[in-house]
Amino acid sequence: MARKVHGGVVLSQTRKLLLEYDTEEVGRLAREKPVEKKALIKAFTDSSDVVRERALIAAIDVADPTIVTDIVKVLEDDTTNVRIAAAQALTFYHQPRTIPDMIRGLKDSSPWVRSHCAAGLSKILTGPIWARIPEESVEKILDDFPDMDDQEINKFLSSIDMKPGAINRFMDWRAKKFDIEIDVTSLVEELEGTPILLSGEIRDSSAVADSTSVSGLSEDVETILSELPDEILSTLPPEDLRRLTPKSARELVQKLKVSLPTTEKKKKKKAVKVRKVTKVKKKTAEPTTKSLIKQLPPEVRESVSDETLSTLSTEELQALLASSAPESVETEEADLPESVIEYDDPRMTEFVEKYGEEKANLLITIPEAMLEGIPEEQIKEMDMETLEGLKQALEPR
Repeated sequence: MARKVHGGVVLSQTRKLLLEYDTEEVGRLAREKPVEKKALIKAFTDSSDVVRERALIAAIDVADPTIVTDIVKVLEDDTTNVRIAAAQALTFYHQPRTIPDMIRGLKDSSPWVRSHCAAGLSKILTGPIWARIPEESVEKILDDFPDMDDQEINKFLSSIDMKPGAINRFMDWRAKKFDIEIDVTSLVEELEGTPILLSGEIRDSSAVADSTSVSGLSEDVETILSELPDEILSTLPPEDLRRLTPKSARELVQKLKVSLPTTEKKKKKKAVKVRKVTKVKKKTAEPTTKSLIKQLPPEVRESVSDETLSTLSTEELQALLASSAPESVETEEADLPESVIEYDDPRMTEFVEKYGEEKANLLITIPEAMLEGIPEEQIKEMDMETLEGLKQALEPR
């Protein structure tokens, strides 16, 4: 392995890059060369806490879920920033075998570690707001579950609002003592999209089966796919359909609908007329990353480096706020002119209340029938760029 001189000291290439905070390059090298991946894993236990922290950040750029078996070993590091980086990496990969580790992370002294672990658990075990699960409930899962029978565990998980499907998965993984094979394909699909969506092609129907006969599809995925005509469904490869999630299924349906023939004439976008009524009202603005960071308690902001802070998403910041000071966190409000806006199209008022005015202005241009099959939660999660793409995809051709 190449070694470089850094400050008069001979260093490995990996360690040198980490000290220079070139984590993306470290991740690239580790993806391409097994020897570089070994060097990165070795850096998890480096004598320098800076190197350990950045090595764990680089572990995300490796895009290899198998690395979680080494990440969990440093989740109890003495340095807070190192534990935060480890928790963030586990959240990125969200592998079922790391569930016990992330649940233990909910008891960490750092609110950042707790928030990352909560976000990771929310991706695997849906339903509970993990950032707000009481400590006694966390301890019950860790300490009492080994001696509880399945019925008692099922009842407890239901009491914390875990969804039935998530409960079934948890019980299955628990029976296997969370010794679950690491799923590499799921990450590839998240990063690159499913083969169907990437290719943009429809395979010959003689080589595939009707999706309605494909086993292993969730009810949500089946419902979404049912929006497509049978002749289109019959061309979709079963092996790809089985890997669809509700989110990727929705993306697939939206993409395929663009190519469907339509007899409708393209409608002109209807202008939304607005009139103002004298009255005072305050509208709540959607939180931004900047506003969420401002709401963090001083002790929380001082506990981590700016580098780590800059990598957090809005979702992670909200989870952090919930776990660090749930009673004191308030949504930032924006003072609007002293008036209530009324709209000629009744849908506009509903859209503004649910999604905010910016999204509402886009949604109102989409025919109502086109929006019926899209869950409200999915629309709320879309950013403006995604929503703009949705609008273009749904426009009649």
